[in-house]
Amino acid sequence: MKSIKKTYFMHYLPWAIWLCGGLFYCYQFILRVSPSIMTEELMRAFQVNGYALGVLSAFYYYAYDALQIPLGFIMDRFGPRRVLTFSTSLCVLGSFLFASATILPFAAIGRLLMGAGSACAFIGTLKLATLWFPPQKVGKIIGFTMVLGTIGATSGGAPLAFLLEYIGWRASLLLISGLGLLLALAMWFIIRDKNNTSSSIEPLLPSANDLWKGLSKLLRNSQFWIIATYSSLMYVPLSAFADLWGVPYLSTIYHLERKIAASAIAMIFFGIAIASPITTYLSDYFQTRRYPMIISAIVSVILYAVIIFVPIPLPVMYVLLFLTGISFTGQLLGFAAICEIIPSSMSGLTLGLTNMTVMLSGVIFQPFIGWILDKAWNGKIEQGLPFYTLENWKLALASIPLCLILALSLTYFIRETFTKNPVSS
Repeated sequence: MKSIKKTYFMHYLPWAIWLCGGLFYCYQFILRVSPSIMTEELMRAFQVNGYALGVLSAFYYYAYDALQIPLGFIMDRFGPRRVLTFSTSLCVLGSFLFASATILPFAAIGRLLMGAGSACAFIGTLKLATLWFPPQKVGKIIGFTMVLGTIGATSGGAPLAFLLEYIGWRASLLLISGLGLLLALAMWFIIRDKNNTSSSIEPLLPSANDLWKGLSKLLRNSQFWIIATYSSLMYVPLSAFADLWGVPYLSTIYHLERKIAASAIAMIFFGIAIASPITTYLSDYFQTRRYPMIISAIVSVILYAVIIFVPIPLPVMYVLLFLTGISFTGQLLGFAAICEIIPSSMSGLTLGLTNMTVMLSGVIFQPFIGWILDKAWNGKIEQGLPFYTLENWKLALASIPLCLILALSLTYFIRETFTKNPVSS
């Protein structure tokens, strides 16, 4: 009887451990996209323009990006349990500080701490996947992880907008801080660093020398850089549009209330949530990573060109935004492809470097779009805030389809990685 209970427990334990990481990924997404719902409040509270707001929001990405490689080393060396628990606690502290800030520097520090804490959410969850699941299931786990992430992003949209109306942006962030504290406690008691039941899992703790050798080898792998750059360019619509500028853009061109604009942007994340497991399943079924990545880039270019440059009715916009979420999911296969060209003992380091490259899109394009808006702005003020015209928005957001075109061009150089170790190091 004890043997049956133990077998039952060990069957579900990997899923419980992954779920802790997945919920953290969900949680950090709420923090990440929250400025898109609070743009007016933040611009008023800290007396900033579009560029400054973009920089403030991007402070999240500054810390997030800077810590990817160090956290990859730390994750591989010491295991994800302590790292993920501490990181969640750091998010809680950052959210509390941001909510309490009365001057811009303190808000920036809070945003920086949120980014620092969130830095290992995705790579930590994937590290858990590589430790507790066989390699052939990692692609599916990436899809499930993205589903949880999109739930977080959606929760940081329309639901958060409703919450803001009742208790304000500061109280909302304080409430989110409390939820994060509960999550940190759950992670500490549930997550385990080692899977002692499978001989197929590689050792968790490679030496520091092995890690440095692995990094050197990785940096010389041209396929890694091509795939990582593709993934970064494909991520621009999410990091720049969905995470920050999408809500104010739709509010302006359709004269929408914030919660309605947020519900429209949520369609992107609904599309991702539905299509992520389907895309990864089809990729595994047809044994290809490259072709879904190509299709994803082509469809994304077309959709965003229409969204930005073509006047369309609001119901059609909802449909197109949903389709952009579906087309985005090819980007996830970049992570799966990279996982297939490195050993799982190096997965934390490799995924950290990959995620750093991907998240550069937010570092660059959140403030860049704000800067273009300010440069194109005609000086008109409405309700104490700069009013950006439709032409201003078109000019600023044109960078999104351009990035997608560059991503599409890179697919020509990507080799198929589905079969074991197809890429020469």
